[in-house]
Amino acid sequence: MVKKHLACTECHMIIEVQQGNPGWWLKSNNSLKAKNKKQLAILAFSTANGRNPDEKERKAWEKENKDDMEKVRVAEPKCARCPDAQLSADWQGFTVLINPPRSEVARALGIDASGSYALKVRHQ
Repeated sequence: MVKKHLACTECHMIIEVQQGNPGWWLKSNNSLKAKNKKQLAILAFSTANGRNPDEKERKAWEKENKDDMEKVRVAEPKCARCPDAQLSADWQGFTVLINPPRSEVARALGIDASGSYALKVRHQ
């Protein structure tokens, strides 16, 4: 899974966002998850029957249970401190603040909480 780093346009906190295919899950058993529909069908069939299906059985199971299989939905990324703020991929500089009350950088940026921050963020 590829990760992208966005910065909050308000507080400059860096937010790590996963990109790419989040996979598939079975609505009737949300503990069953797989990278794609085929792997999910094989996993669900083998869980129920104690053996891997042949190709014909897998296709039949997939067709019969198509409404039970759903793509994993990824929540829209948000800043924990400023949930209404926009996130931007256009940022520069990086600092990790461990003790903001004692940091000149934190004081200059107006940051009062520990974390990873961008030094400059442009609104998109």
